[in-house]
Amino acid sequence: MRRPSSFVFHTAVRVLVLGHGADTPSTRTRILQYLPHFERDRIEVDRVELPPGILGRWKAFGKCREADVVLHQKRLLPAWQFRALRRRAKKLVYDFDDPMVYARDEGRVRRSSTREKRFREILSLADAVVVHSGSEELAREYGARNVHVVPTPIDPGRWRMKESWASPRLTLGWAGTAAHVENLREIAPALAGRRVRIVADRPCPIPGADVEFVPWTLEGEPEAVRSFDVGLAPLPDDPWSRWKMPYKILTYFASGVPVVASRRGAVESVLGDGHNGLLAGDWAECFRRLEDPALRERLGRSGRATVERGFTVEVCYARLKAVLTSLV
Repeated sequence: MRRPSSFVFHTAVRVLVLGHGADTPSTRTRILQYLPHFERDRIEVDRVELPPGILGRWKAFGKCREADVVLHQKRLLPAWQFRALRRRAKKLVYDFDDPMVYARDEGRVRRSSTREKRFREILSLADAVVVHSGSEELAREYGARNVHVVPTPIDPGRWRMKESWASPRLTLGWAGTAAHVENLREIAPALAGRRVRIVADRPCPIPGADVEFVPWTLEGEPEAVRSFDVGLAPLPDDPWSRWKMPYKILTYFASGVPVVASRRGAVESVLGDGHNGLLAGDWAECFRRLEDPALRERLGRSGRATVERGFTVEVCYARLKAVLTSLV
């Protein structure tokens, strides 16, 4: 019988999380935010960063026997290592938030046969597969049988909402790494003459735009995003962008910032055109529409409501806990 998500264990359940380090965005957002909730619900979590060497990995795999559930996050190990992990784990859950079958090299996206083989192996071995919004079809295509959507959560307390949508001149904002600034250059004609605030790890010039650079920091990111009048989420038409849900859209939503985004499959799983954002065909026309502060406020408030309904840490944690408790 499946336990309700509100169930609290009287005897501690042990979960082993295997994956990347604490400074990795997926670990920080999809694991670390949940730790206080696990502790509250008497679920003991041991998080282990998988080392590169096989001896270190063998030692990490040895911890599997002490856990009720192993949550392996994202990393694509050689198939024989996955099989060794499977033999030691009582129950195995695989979590991913990127289209794992693709490799990215200097802006180019290509399907990798090695990654495909490893991805298919872990999906076939896992008792359950946890995915971000929009990736369910990809998981099933590669053999996952028991698929659960657990979005990457947002902490509304950290991402506070704007208090005013009035502005004498629009500030179009984008947050990301400089490696992805080419996405902005693809819409450069629509940005010409506009003020663009870029929050990134290094300056990113956009020809024709009035660019203001804000150095990215983890602590300063929420305030920087909240200063945007319009949040930009342009994406290239490639397989990576079609499968991956851009987390930045959720941060814009939580901040009450109206969003203009490319029409891509995963994006449309959370953004309804005219409801909580705009899906761009004509970017310049979207910007003209958003000169209206009443429209900006309506979309911004709707975006915030979207996060509060389905993307808070508490909501997403309840979904993940339900997956884990169903296996114990």
